[in-house]
Amino acid sequence: MLQFCNIIFWSRGGKLSSTKRFADKVLYVCTFFFIIYFFTNYTNYAVGREGQNCPKKKIQSQFWCETCKEIREFKDCDTADYIWDYEKYKAGSEEYADTKAHQDLPEAWGCQRIAYSCINKDCADYGKCIPHPGICETCMDDITSEKVWSKIDFKCTGCGKVHNDPGTGHKLNERIEYLPTLLGQEAGKCEECGKPLETVCRKSGTCPHIPSF
Repeated sequence: MLQFCNIIFWSRGGKLSSTKRFADKVLYVCTFFFIIYFFTNYTNYAVGREGQNCPKKKIQSQFWCETCKEIREFKDCDTADYIWDYEKYKAGSEEYADTKAHQDLPEAWGCQRIAYSCINKDCADYGKCIPHPGICETCMDDITSEKVWSKIDFKCTGCGKVHNDPGTGHKLNERIEYLPTLLGQEAGKCEECGKPLETVCRKSGTCPHIPSF
């Protein structure tokens, strides 16, 4: 009986050992390909060209400050001066003319991207655009992040007319309910000629709005 149990034990142990060796091989192969993928993405420092499209990270309906030439997330620009005398402001005093220029902003479409950069001012890569979060590969210090918006124009691929809004038949991401957000490349068609519209990023070629970045 004891001999029979030993046979069963060793036979099962042999199967477990074979399974373990197979699992180890699969793990080694997966690790190898992960390392290749990791370094390929980390070394992807693409150079943008003026006029190229902005990578479609998040194109949403926000607000446009014509004075600052920037997309804002709120209807009043955060650069507006503080209102010290509300009565003068309400009466239309010239003293608050600049403040009003930054308020009640019109809606506009913007492309949101995240800019990563090294926090170490003594680092050789300080201020440079890093395409990924994590740590700085030059000085091994921390990386900071900042949300950067760019205004999006909708240009017709046929007649070349530029629109402020997406065209007929554009699709929104239904999973994002709080703000109208374009679904991928679905910018719709031109109302003039019926050709598809393309999204053109006004900050194309600048960090972090760099094509293929």
